[in-house]
This record gives sequence, structure tokens and C-alpha cells, in this order.
Amino acid sequence: MEEEISLVELFNILKKRIGLIINMVLVGLILSAVYTFFIATPEYSATSQLLVNRTQETETIQRTDIDTNVQLINTYSDIIRNPIILDPVIDTLSLDQTTEQLKNEISVTTAENSQVFSLQVTDDNPYEAAEIANTTSTVFKDNLNSIMNVDNVTVISEAVADTNPVSPNNTLNLAIGVILGGMIGVGIAFLLEFLDTTVKDEKFIVDV
Repeated sequence: MEEEISLVELFNILKKRIGLIINMVLVGLILSAVYTFFIATPEYSATSQLLVNRTQETETIQRTDIDTNVQLINTYSDIIRNPIILDPVIDTLSLDQTTEQLKNEISVTTAENSQVFSLQVTDDNPYEAAEIANTTSTVFKDNLNSIMNVDNVTVISEAVADTNPVSPNNTLNLAIGVILGGMIGVGIAFLLEFLDTTVKDEKFIVDV
């Protein structure tokens, strides 16, 4: 005869092991707090914005010109994160980084059908992040003509240092620690209960 466990019995197990579960929640919270506030390195973000202008001087802007400029942003994104741009940035700022490391700090984003795109840099120093973003934008703009024989990019917004870190997410990390601690505590509570072979009530004797 298979033993069935009712919701009441499950609740009683949790109630019986509530101290263990609370302790595991606290352990999870403490571990996540230690990682978040003492181990994880804060990351800061800085963003500059660039505009792709029309490619020819005319009185009116043609729809085809806008479409062409929007499509060029994908190409510009690849060029910006290419050594041909990043190497001069490293030299200019005397960065203690490889080209690949700097590339991983840079991302390029744009809104759909927009001629404006953003160059975002994430670094462990907010002021260096802004400096890298602005220098990369300038180097790209100044060298674009020699690379593609076009001069249609303008820096419309320089990056400003933001001392509020974008990571780690303190609230999220602490919440994850609490949830994981609680899940582990519940798991251990049920495991201990199922491994407990002692007689718990009269029903067990009657069934035997």
C-alpha cells in the first residue's frame, strides 16, 4: 500500500522544520549580501550619441537617404568595435587593456528607423567609462572618411560620468539569495522528514 501525503501533512512538515528553513533563508541572504557588497565589482555605464547625417548636400532629405543612413549604422557598429578604431583609443588614453577587452566594454544600440545611435561603455570606473565613450566617438568620427570615404557622422551628445553603478543589482541579488535559501531549506526539510524512520503516530502502527 502506497503511503499518501496530504497537504496538511506537508504543512506540518514545513511547520516542524520552520527554524531550519528560516536559517537557510538567512544564510542565503548573508551569502548574497557578501557577494554583492564585498566581492562583486561595481560596473558603471556612460553613453554618447551620434547622428548619421544625410549623405549629400541637398535642399530636401529624400526617404532613400534616410534608409541608407539607417542601414549604415549596422556597418558603423562593426567599425567602432574594430581594432582600427579601438587601437588609437587605447593609445590616446594609455589604457591598460587589450583590444579585445575594450571591445567587450563597448556596445552600440539604435532605435528602429532612427538615424541616431548610442555608443555605450561599461567600466569599473565611471569617469573612465565616459572618457572611453567620448574618445571612441571622436576617433570614429575623425577616421570614418578615410575608412569608408564618407563624412556623415556627428557627435550630438557626449558621455557624462554616472557614479550610480548599473551592476550588480543589489535588490535582485538579495532577492535571489532569499529565494534560493528558502528553496534549499524546504528541500532539506522534506529530505530529513523522509529519512526519518521513527514511529510518528498510531496510524503507522495500525497500518503495519
